[in-house]
Amino acid sequence: MNNISNKKSLTCPICGYATKHLNQQDTGKVRGNTERFCHTEFPLWKCPECFTIISLDSVDFYDLYSDYPLNKRRLDVFAKGTLKNLLKRLQKVGIQKSESILDYGCGNGIFIDYLNQQGYQNVTGYDPYVPEFSTPPAQAGNFDVIINNDTLEHGDNYYQMIEECLEWLKPGGLLYLGTADSEPVQMDNLQPHIMRLHQPYHRIIVTEKTLHKIVSQYDVKLIAQYSRSYHDTLRPFSNYRFLDELNKAVGHDLDRAMDEKITTRVFLHSPRLWFFALLGYFFPSAIEPAVIVQKNKL
Repeated sequence: MNNISNKKSLTCPICGYATKHLNQQDTGKVRGNTERFCHTEFPLWKCPECFTIISLDSVDFYDLYSDYPLNKRRLDVFAKGTLKNLLKRLQKVGIQKSESILDYGCGNGIFIDYLNQQGYQNVTGYDPYVPEFSTPPAQAGNFDVIINNDTLEHGDNYYQMIEECLEWLKPGGLLYLGTADSEPVQMDNLQPHIMRLHQPYHRIIVTEKTLHKIVSQYDVKLIAQYSRSYHDTLRPFSNYRFLDELNKAVGHDLDRAMDEKITTRVFLHSPRLWFFALLGYFFPSAIEPAVIVQKNKL
């Protein structure tokens, strides 16, 4: 791993702030939260201008996502609870079952499967690191709706991803952008934020204010905005606080958190987990900002 002190200069990929003199208060290291990376620390820098958190070590994305735990998710009752909440946001702004939809950064296609079950049949997925979905759309301006959710923070070029989505979107089409939030993270106390930081997979994490500032630079109209995570529902087990507590209980290891045998044993001995499984909606532990924008017509 690279030593932060060896960095001769840093430039924020979001606001362009550059420095050759790093302040210790803006840097830190945190371990990964998967079995593969739980014993490895990763250097982070928080831009003092826009508060974006940047993961400093370069990665091989194809290798990184070759065994990504979250690409093993199943469309179970708990996933359906959170994805239903995400779909409700889209339905509120008028998404139609007949429209062409792209899930950008779709992982193993779990949201595509859910949309298909709900009667949305014209759904395509794109994820360059999942062979099944690695072929990009054939032409520009082809989709009525593009969903870029939990994806922006996984790349090293925030603007390129947004611009790619807008290129593939029809004039008048809708773009959903949802991501993690960096603002409350204190660089001298990263341990409580291991799940949010999700190293080394999360490359760039912005604030809610910065997300709004970024989209305002494009030829789009803001239709809706959210601060609260789409994971937060009243359905038992389907809320961000519960996910946070569960990951803490299994040592911040996503592989363990997705192992039903392990989580069952943990539940049996943890009244705290049961409490948040049922009532975590009322005790949110993080926000996940999202916006829905409409591409202006020609």
